[in-house]
Amino acid sequence: MALWQAIICGIFYYLNAGPWVCGIGFYTFGRPMVLGFFVGLILGDPITGTIVGATIQMIYLGLMSTGGSYPADSSLAGIIGTAAAVTTGLSAQEAIAIAVPIGLIGTIFYQLRMVSAVPCTHLADKYAAEGKPEKIWIANVAIPQIVLAAIYVIPCTLACYFGIGAVQGIVDACEGTRILSILSAIGGILPAIGIAMNMKAIFKGDARYFFFIGFLLVVYFNLDLIGIGALAALMAIIYIQLKKDNGKEAEEI
Repeated sequence: MALWQAIICGIFYYLNAGPWVCGIGFYTFGRPMVLGFFVGLILGDPITGTIVGATIQMIYLGLMSTGGSYPADSSLAGIIGTAAAVTTGLSAQEAIAIAVPIGLIGTIFYQLRMVSAVPCTHLADKYAAEGKPEKIWIANVAIPQIVLAAIYVIPCTLACYFGIGAVQGIVDACEGTRILSILSAIGGILPAIGIAMNMKAIFKGDARYFFFIGFLLVVYFNLDLIGIGALAALMAIIYIQLKKDNGKEAEEI
């Protein structure tokens, strides 16, 4: 991987955490499937990148950050896993086995991000106490984003530039052994865990009925993903409106 490609990967990692992608980068641009496409694009193979990213995404379908906890960094896992697969020729399942530990390491950067925000908060309080509201943006935007870029761009760039070469060496050393087969088997199991976590969340509420409706539409009506997605969005809107109306009627009674 060229240095400029590694730098762009680092910038992608930063954009998923920053406010610049419509303010919701983590929920859109930061998904492994989306990052996989862009990483594959800059490496010259967007199709493989998308396939690998989508496979890694399956692990994190049930990932939730609650109470300030951050169990895994799916964005970093998507970037490094996709880059490793595209540049070394690993399969999507084998890339998953590499991406999972990388995702756990990524939580360190998240904690550094949280800690680095503390001095900025005190600086904003200082400007407010001094009656300088026009300077608060420095503590709220300028300094935090510079620090965030350093925390996210530099490690990801170094990992992509130097780490992928190490992965390539490991892959070459494992050729002809059962290690890659084991990694592939492990990678095939992990998406099932992600789906199971998502199913556990679905079956806690009324959403389980919609799951079966979607299943029946796919199996018996052969609708594609775009059709299912559009229909699901309309059903969600109708469901929310009906629930609001029922709530208003209950309050009136």
